[in-house]
Amino acid sequence: MTLRLLPVFTRLRLLTATLSLPLLISGCAALQSESTPPSEPQTLAVANQSEATGLEEQYRPIPADTLYSLLVAEVAGQRQRYDISLYHYMTQARKTQDADISERAARIAQYVGSGELAGEALAIWLQQKPDDPAAHQAAAQLAMDAGDYSRALIHIEQLYILAGISQFDYLAANATRVPNPQKQQLLDELTSLNSRYSDNANLFQARAILEQQLGLFDAALEHNKQALSLEPEFLAAKVQRARLLTQMGRTEDAIDWLTDLQQDYPDHKGVAVLRARLLLQQRRMNDALTAFDQLHQNFPRDMAILLSLSLLEEEIGDPQRAKQHLQTLLNSGSHTNEANYYLGKIAEENNQSEEAISYYRRVESGREFLPAHLHAAELLTDTQGLQVARDYLNDLRGAYPKQTSPLTRIEVEILSNADQKEEAMLLLTQALSISPDDHDLLYTRAMLAEQLDDLQQLEQDLRHLISLDPNNAEALNALGYTLADRTGRWQEALPLVEKALSLSPDNPAIIDSLGWIYFRAGDLEKARPLLKKAFEMMTDHEIAAHYGELLWISGNKEEARQVWQQGLNSHPESNLIQETLQRLNVDNPPSAEQVEQ
Repeated sequence: MTLRLLPVFTRLRLLTATLSLPLLISGCAALQSESTPPSEPQTLAVANQSEATGLEEQYRPIPADTLYSLLVAEVAGQRQRYDISLYHYMTQARKTQDADISERAARIAQYVGSGELAGEALAIWLQQKPDDPAAHQAAAQLAMDAGDYSRALIHIEQLYILAGISQFDYLAANATRVPNPQKQQLLDELTSLNSRYSDNANLFQARAILEQQLGLFDAALEHNKQALSLEPEFLAAKVQRARLLTQMGRTEDAIDWLTDLQQDYPDHKGVAVLRARLLLQQRRMNDALTAFDQLHQNFPRDMAILLSLSLLEEEIGDPQRAKQHLQTLLNSGSHTNEANYYLGKIAEENNQSEEAISYYRRVESGREFLPAHLHAAELLTDTQGLQVARDYLNDLRGAYPKQTSPLTRIEVEILSNADQKEEAMLLLTQALSISPDDHDLLYTRAMLAEQLDDLQQLEQDLRHLISLDPNNAEALNALGYTLADRTGRWQEALPLVEKALSLSPDNPAIIDSLGWIYFRAGDLEKARPLLKKAFEMMTDHEIAAHYGELLWISGNKEEARQVWQQGLNSHPESNLIQETLQRLNVDNPPSAEQVEQ
């Protein structure tokens, strides 16, 4: 496995043990001799000559100001003042053109993220030591950081020539962030290299990685196979094969491959974790539980594995074991937000509201933060009243000011559920007076305005949101749909929804909106395939209401009833479907019992 080398601040290799303090002050230490071969290893203090040459070591004195500057740089480094250290090293690298000083400057510059200074120092280093593998490795990393993977490949090849170290796969793995045309160019360059180094398994693996990124899965699988034929114990290639098979939709084959691989590498955590996650992905819950349980036994100190095990236990209905493991996480101080959230969830499911609220309150950050405090606020509303829940959320906004907007939306949801929509609207208006361009608050107020039949407020908020974010597909769709459905302004609505669909072409809600606009405009032929596609993608009750109505007025009444029944199955209390049935004077609408049957 290839690791990125990170520079570590170590003491400069001054041979102070052999020098007296007066000699240091007077500058009697030595730089490398100008006659030292550039390919030889060096230190700042002594230019190493091969003993076989029979030549005497040659010295030239370090000027006092250079020595002082280097000592200042080292002291600054020890105190983590890398800016001062880098300044002195760069100054001396330019002045002395010394390879070791330049190496030091380059590594510090890379560490602090100064690509320009790192490049300058590396140029000196490579000029003095063109055959130094470490210099080429550092240059390759700098080129990758700059996004120039073709230049990085030149140095990676030199690293292979000089030291026999193959890092082609590392280069390919780091190319995920570059555009596909650049990936294809790098793949072509690797393919060309492969013709020169046809027995290099790492090169085949690098090609497979890039082909995987480009979606060329068959080619990737073939080159992965070639890498393994050249190097049968190439573990990274073996693991990649499992990932490739998964991306190709052959997850069961990937699991079988990993099962065999796990027998060969029983102590390899990564192989076991990948297999366990694929089992979970396939919803093979009992197998996944066994896999994670075995992982926990093998790696009892890995709290991430314990968290996965506890969440799986909670999902399959073993709350007691889950609770024990989550408590272990709390006791260890690891993954505390997740542990508190799921302990709260278990308590809530057991109708232990007070205990659940206690756990939810302790969630301080992460993706569980908002769900935890939503649950806590709902439980407080049920057990202590709406005002207590509102006070709780208000206190949270004070404690977590960066979460003001989502916490306000939670309070809006609680007020709306309590049938206090006017109060919710007042809360949103107050919040927007402080943050008038908050996208989420604008969208929330627009949706609440629709429920209150305040279409003027809805249009005002959505148009303002679109002016702030012209490519907000959700806002474009909401405005377009409402204009078509509630006002009949379908000619204004059409370009809005068409743009939304171009931004999110696989969104069934937007496809439904476009179909509904055509329906409202009387163009049933354009509406039919869109509404049918949207319903096939998602049997949502609103889509079912629209598609069922089109079928009904087209004379396909039995099919229309079936569509409405499916919509009611997903949303039995759908007012929209019931209103549609009443408006169309449909006799004997499906009952809840019929839907369940």
